Amino acid sequence: MNTVTRHRRARVHGPDVTHRSKETPTVMTPDHRLFPLRTRRQDGFTLIELLVVIVILGVLAAIVVFSVRGIGDKGRKEAVAADAATLRTAEEAYCAKHGHYGTIDDLKADGLLTGEPVYNMVAVGQESKCGRGAKSSFTLYDNSPTQHTAKPIAVGANATDLAVDEKADRVYVVSNAGSVGSTVTVIDGKTDETIGTPIDVSGAVSNPTRIAVNSGTGHVYVGGNDSVAVIDTAGGNQVTRVAFPVAVSGLAVSPENGDVYVGGGVGGNSVVSYIPSGASSATRITLPGAGIAAAAAGMEFTFDPARHMVYFAKPGTGLGTSPHSGLYGISTQTHEARLVAELQTKATACTVSNYGHLIANSVRGSTVFDPNRNLVYLFASRCVLDPTATNGRRNVGTTIVINPDNGSSTAIDEGPGSTYGHLFAVYSPSAASVYLFSKGSSDVPECPKSGGRLLRIEGAEAKNEAPACEISTALANPAHKVAVLKNFNRVFVPRYYADGAAPGGIGVTDGTTMLTQAALGAPRHFGSLAVNDTTGKLYAIDPANKTVEVFRTGAE
Repeated sequence: MNTVTRHRRARVHGPDVTHRSKETPTVMTPDHRLFPLRTRRQDGFTLIELLVVIVILGVLAAIVVFSVRGIGDKGRKEAVAADAATLRTAEEAYCAKHGHYGTIDDLKADGLLTGEPVYNMVAVGQESKCGRGAKSSFTLYDNSPTQHTAKPIAVGANATDLAVDEKADRVYVVSNAGSVGSTVTVIDGKTDETIGTPIDVSGAVSNPTRIAVNSGTGHVYVGGNDSVAVIDTAGGNQVTRVAFPVAVSGLAVSPENGDVYVGGGVGGNSVVSYIPSGASSATRITLPGAGIAAAAAGMEFTFDPARHMVYFAKPGTGLGTSPHSGLYGISTQTHEARLVAELQTKATACTVSNYGHLIANSVRGSTVFDPNRNLVYLFASRCVLDPTATNGRRNVGTTIVINPDNGSSTAIDEGPGSTYGHLFAVYSPSAASVYLFSKGSSDVPECPKSGGRLLRIEGAEAKNEAPACEISTALANPAHKVAVLKNFNRVFVPRYYADGAAPGGIGVTDGTTMLTQAALGAPRHFGSLAVNDTTGKLYAIDPANKTVEVFRTGAE
């Protein structure tokens, strides 16, 4: 049994962020780009380095930072690029001189900037090889707002999930219309219009709720009650049925080899299988214990291509032959499963004997993997000591940070008096951060129901957070209720909607500063979300109106 190290979540704090736009901070949003970084190997400077700095300073002397507003889309795009080029050059010059990157004030003090940047903001942080310390990296953000870019796209009734093929620039939306028939609507990402008539999958799958796409082959996979439908989009949209013994709750395509992983059921009837890329049959994988996350908990597969692994959560009941919670891992090469980490789990009551253990069936299915630090995250509830509670103990939300190489783990528990319960999370590789949405009872003034929170986690440390409305209850794949545009490091969460009480729409948060901007599409009630990082687009299902809405980030 692995020992779990527990840390009380400390007061959150953010990176050293300099913001120099004249626009209101809450509407600023990032065009997130990471730039090549280099390591200083000595304290002094070589002749070549000094010459490079001199050349850079000469170039900078001829650059004037753009300060003209109100220009057209094309002009803005050019202005954003020029503004960013100035900042990149200045940062590299500063790094050559000081061994780390600097804030806007640092750059101005060194004479590397002659004015204030208008179209970008700069954040300096810790993920870099240029020098060491708190200012050893920098990131630029385009402050272009996220905007609605197309008229609503009609899809079938009861649309539940969607998948984006970035290579072909297409979006696939699955609708479960019952006796009317289940379909997959295909959307052209270039025109934001449907392609042909919806693909009928009724004969291959019943009550479909999940969809995934293999960008390499163009095969689309649709999961339902007792099967997976495979659509060959490169072969005339031919539909093939692959049998599966239980209702599908998790469905994902491996980015490593195109194999498809399918999960479903709970407790003793849990099943996990894989469908080889391009195949029309599934092979069951033997698990070293019972139980996977239920559909309502957002059962989800997380991939680690570098180590040829796929991870997913194992909830524990506190009873029976497999009582404990944990993390499963499956080799994407041999398809052998193992228990990566096992965590003590007790019944729901928070008693003296249960102190320190996870609460039965509290593990969420939203596993997240950080490839930069080789960490996997689980989200659950734990019985902890809490002096603010009546009996001195309380069930609180906890984030379990696991090293999959040795199974060791660290817990980030909520602080005393916290009522936040963890729900869904997403990872942003551009920020090397996990974004966790938690439901709580603390009120946010504009929200018609109880408020929530979006928390940013780096490694095993909670950094900063943003208030949020409670998450939407619209028909959706729970695993797709939080999305992030990686190249802009912008996080999206559909908000709860109450008829006549608002607010609805999609909450938008800057993933570094955790500043929020005006919600998108309010007061409508959105379900599943998906993004295309190549085009900077967000797609959101509006099940009540049988449509998909399209929003775009970035300068045109």
